[in-house]
Amino acid sequence: ARSRSLLPAWFVTVLRAAPPANGTEQWLETATGVLLYRLTYDVTDQVVALGPQPPESDRYRRSWYDQLRKDLRRW
Repeated sequence: ARSRSLLPAWFVTVLRAAPPANGTEQWLETATGVLLYRLTYDVTDQVVALGPQPPESDRYRRSWYDQLRKDLRRW
């Protein structure tokens, strides 16, 4: 439990503190995708995992954002 308390609030809010028994691989892929998105776009929001919705003019980022939002609904 102590190590789980080190996870950021945004992570626990959308992905819980530990992977599920079923769908662990998909959970890890989603978690990795969110981490990469945050690093790529310098998202620093402590509560909202993906930060604000990107403008439609940034098609690649918006597409990635939309896909991650869809993937996160599973968890």
